[in-house]
Amino acid sequence: MSFRSALDQLLTIVGVILIVVPLALTSESWTPLIIVFVGIAMIALGVWRLGTRIFSERRVYAGLRSEVDHFIKLVRGLNTHALSGETKMVDEIRGQMKDSVDRMVTHAGRSTGSS
Repeated sequence: MSFRSALDQLLTIVGVILIVVPLALTSESWTPLIIVFVGIAMIALGVWRLGTRIFSERRVYAGLRSEVDHFIKLVRGLNTHALSGETKMVDEIRGQMKDSVDRMVTHAGRSTGSS
């Protein structure tokens, strides 16, 4: 289990505890209500994976990742034009995809800091 996953689960567990305990020990003050709201907020942070967003992965191969994202967009466009029967656009996208694959080969194995 990664640190981020553990943090997400910890936020959720602590949030549930902060909700259950005050309700079990009700008193006539505003404190339990405030604690319940804080607990709900912590659950929401766990659900929204705050730990993952704060401690995000550091991409080492950003160039390759960017080119793969571009290729996926080309695949979507290819499918759209193929469904429409636009053979000229399909051929154009095929060429763009070949160029993209060549760029992927160039980026493969090169980290962001590499020249």
